[in-house]
Amino acid sequence: MVTNAKGQSGSGKWGVSGSGGSYGGGTYKTGNKNKGSGTATGYATCCNDFNQKAASWKTLASQTKGAASCPRPTPAQLNTFGNWINKGAVVQTVTATKVNNWAKTNKMNFTKSSPASCKTVLQAKFGKTCIKAVCRNKTGSFLVATTPTVKGKTFNISKC
Repeated sequence: MVTNAKGQSGSGKWGVSGSGGSYGGGTYKTGNKNKGSGTATGYATCCNDFNQKAASWKTLASQTKGAASCPRPTPAQLNTFGNWINKGAVVQTVTATKVNNWAKTNKMNFTKSSPASCKTVLQAKFGKTCIKAVCRNKTGSFLVATTPTVKGKTFNISKC
């Protein structure tokens, strides 16, 4: 049990009893006049960053569960991607077919099973500073750690 500033005790979890604005039976004030009415304007960028990070972590977590048609990324590779996420990178998935099409356009050699070959093609297309890491995922596509933006625009590798 935790006691708040008013001497009221509760479970120590925010919003446990009542609706949203309660703390173990007592209410708290945040100074936000628009409580519960969606995302406040000042938080939009922060919220987007959190959503991108959460989606990236979910992508990595999905590699450790369920059926796999190809070898899974190693724990070391997943840790490397996790470190890139912590630095602000976004994990995206791209198929070998799409990378092969980009390679043909740029007249480059591409080995469909090689993450190093994939990284070379992607860096030639999007720039070395944009592509951080590449490995195979459990379905045979590639996981790519990228910067969240390219030239000031949100970067979605699957729509390129």
